[in-house]
Amino acid sequence: MRMNYGLLIVSLAAASVAVVHAEAAESPVKFYAFCVEVGVPGVTPRPLAEQAKMLRELGYDGIALGLDANLDTNLKVLDNAGLQLYMLHATVNLAPGKDAGIPGLPEAIAKLKGRPTTVSVLLGGLKPGDPQGMDPAVKTLRKLGDLAAASGVKISIYNHVDNWTESLPFVIEVIRKTNHPCVGYNFNLCHWLKVDGSKDYRPLLRANADKLFVVTINGATIGAKTWTNGLIRPLDEGDFDNRQLLATFREIGYRGPVGLMCYGVPGNAREHLARSMKTWRDFQQTRHTTP
Repeated sequence: MRMNYGLLIVSLAAASVAVVHAEAAESPVKFYAFCVEVGVPGVTPRPLAEQAKMLRELGYDGIALGLDANLDTNLKVLDNAGLQLYMLHATVNLAPGKDAGIPGLPEAIAKLKGRPTTVSVLLGGLKPGDPQGMDPAVKTLRKLGDLAAASGVKISIYNHVDNWTESLPFVIEVIRKTNHPCVGYNFNLCHWLKVDGSKDYRPLLRANADKLFVVTINGATIGAKTWTNGLIRPLDEGDFDNRQLLATFREIGYRGPVGLMCYGVPGNAREHLARSMKTWRDFQQTRHTTP
C-alpha cells in the first residue's frame, strides 16, 4: 500500500495547530491570597471589604477565609468585590470525649453550593500522628464528604505544624483510609518545608495527584526555622524554587486555584502583594517543565 506523504504532513500540521490552540485556550490558573496582615506584630488586619477591594485592584482572583458566624456577610462582601472564596478553613477537635463535629459547618457547606470553594479542615486535639485519632477522623471526614458532595464542593485536610495531620505523608494515609471521592489534601508549602522539607515532594505529589485539592505557595528560605522572613515571604523573595513546584503541579494535572500564604509577612500589604502578583505573572509567562 502506497502512503500519501502529503496527506500525512497536512495531518501532522493540523494536529500541531490543534495542540497550540488547546494550550492557548487553557484557562489561566486562578491566584488568591489569605492570612493578609495576620500574624504581623502591631498590625490589625483591615476589614474584609477593604482587603477585598485591595486584592481586586491588584489582580487577585479570590481569597481564603476562616469559618465564623459572619459567613453570609463575608460572602456578600466578596461578591460585591468580584472575588471568589476559594478556601474556607475550619478546625476539628479529635481529642477523646470531644464532639468532632464543627458547629455551623454543615450549614456553611450548604451555603457554598455553586461556589468554587474547598473546605479545608485542620485536625487538632491530639499529638501529630496519634493513632487514636484515626477512627474519629475517618468517621468525621466521611460525613463532611457526604455533605460536600450534596453541595458540589470538596473537603481537604490542611497539613499544619503541630496538628494531628502535620506531616503530609500521614495526611495521605488518612485520606486513603477515608476513601471518599470528595475528601483530599492540601499542599501548604510553608508547613511542608517546616515538617518534611528535607524530602523531595515530587514523588508524593505524583503518586497522589488525584487527591490534591488545595495548593498554597509563598516565597521561602530553605532551612529557615521562623515563619516571618523565613518560611513565609513574598513570592519574589527566598531561595525555594517555586517554578519547579508549579511545573510539578502542571505535570500531575492540577489545574485548580493557587493560594498565596501571607501569614506574618511584614511591611505594607499592598506593596508586597503587588510584588507577589508581578512574580506570579512572570511565573505564568515563563513556564518550564520538571526535570
